[in-house]
Amino acid sequence: MQDIGRGQGRDRSRSGSEEQSLVRYYQTLRERRWLIVACTVLALIAAGVYVKVATKVYQATAELEVQPVSPSNSVLATLPILQQSGDPTEDVLTGASFVTTPAVAKAVVAALHLKMSPGDALADISSSPIGQAGLVAVQASASSPGLAQRLANSFVDQTVALSTQRMHQAIAAELPTLKTQVLAIPPAERYGDGSLGQELDELTQLLNQNDPTLIAIAPAALPTSPSSPKTKLTLIAGLFAGLLLGVGAAFAFHALDPRLRREEQLRDLLDLPVLARIPRERKRSTLPLLPTDLSIAAQEGFRTLRTTITARGSSGESNSYLVTGSAPAEGKSTTAISLALAFAQGGRRVILIEADLRKPTFATVFGLKSFYGVEQVLIGEVDLAHALEPVRLDGTSMRVLAAHQSGAELADRMSFAIVRKLINDAKAQADVVVIDSPPLTEVIDALPFAQLADEVVIVARLDYSRLNRLVELDELLSQHGAAASGLVLVGETQRRQYYYASVPTDRPIEPPPRRSSRPAADGRELPAPEPERSGS
Repeated sequence: MQDIGRGQGRDRSRSGSEEQSLVRYYQTLRERRWLIVACTVLALIAAGVYVKVATKVYQATAELEVQPVSPSNSVLATLPILQQSGDPTEDVLTGASFVTTPAVAKAVVAALHLKMSPGDALADISSSPIGQAGLVAVQASASSPGLAQRLANSFVDQTVALSTQRMHQAIAAELPTLKTQVLAIPPAERYGDGSLGQELDELTQLLNQNDPTLIAIAPAALPTSPSSPKTKLTLIAGLFAGLLLGVGAAFAFHALDPRLRREEQLRDLLDLPVLARIPRERKRSTLPLLPTDLSIAAQEGFRTLRTTITARGSSGESNSYLVTGSAPAEGKSTTAISLALAFAQGGRRVILIEADLRKPTFATVFGLKSFYGVEQVLIGEVDLAHALEPVRLDGTSMRVLAAHQSGAELADRMSFAIVRKLINDAKAQADVVVIDSPPLTEVIDALPFAQLADEVVIVARLDYSRLNRLVELDELLSQHGAAASGLVLVGETQRRQYYYASVPTDRPIEPPPRRSSRPAADGRELPAPEPERSGS
């Protein structure tokens, strides 16, 4: 019974896998439906153009009957006409070959006064047996229905005429000798069964008859429509060809374009939960978007992320969360800022750290003009407490440690010990620390941040992130003991509706009060940064 149960489980697993494969195929076709439609339309247009511009060809068919004579017929056996071979198939093939000869083609051109060579006329003719009834179909192709009809009929007529001519010539050559022989026989013995007189009479009659072995029995009718191109068949063929080409192109583009197209692809490749789904924003910017610039649905999505990640994370007075991605412009900085604000709106003391020392953006986004950056904290020039810049968004305050534009050279010298001190100091001064990391698959400098953070969140953007880079990022984190906690999926097309009172989103960032001086890490007094920050 246990074996049966296991077998049934495998069957169900196999069935489920097949269903998933079918679903993936359907989704691939659905995602590339416009490509399929485009290929189909182009194929139909090409078919229509071909029907319009292609030279129309008309076909007409005449029938010729083949009746070879028996070798036992002493009168006809000596004539140059078709003789029985013992194989009916061979006989009708021989009769069909009589039609497609240069002599017949030359006679047809002369009879119809055609402005073409015998070779060209012969190229438009085909003759083939019809079953085993001793019939030959003579088919002519031409650019007009009348010419096709005349060619088919003329080839049959000239075939019979030339064969008859050869027969008459042979009879005319034989008759004088036969007459002399008959005159030499006594009159009473000249005629009778098998006599020379009877043979003379039969040959004389054949001089006024056509070749009895080739008979034109069905003249060609006038074609009413072209045989090529066939409009309906061509359009149907174009339709199917376009569909096949479109489906093939859809799967080819799917294989060549490894972008994230749907959430199911993440479940197939990564064993990570989706912590939040953020809808696609209409606003385009080369800089991270502030929460006040996002839609209400997106803001609620980040609140969902806060709740989900808190439930999954470690329980302590302060937690650190690193937000990273597999490539630039996926929305990781926007996610880090919005997650930090969501924690702050929940009553937490929040520190937001910019760990991207090569392409920093926080100074521009938050309007920081003169400040102590993360580089100065890392090298011990100033302590963390006095480098943090308080900012106020939507009525909620949090502190930010931004990076200078000139801090790229420090990224190469970032050590595990230095980063650990920074994170520990931040956790000692806040309930939540959110770290904005560069894409680790491109910039490995920030890996110590990922190793020391309590939770790592990967941001992936639909129709942008590459699946192979996401897998590479997940493997990189796992290999260095910094396994990701989950994914934030950015770019959902269907925005969820949230029923809650909207909050004003037009409040500017409030600058913190100016301070006359700041103590450095060694106790020295440092002058305060001069220009005040402006809201963005």
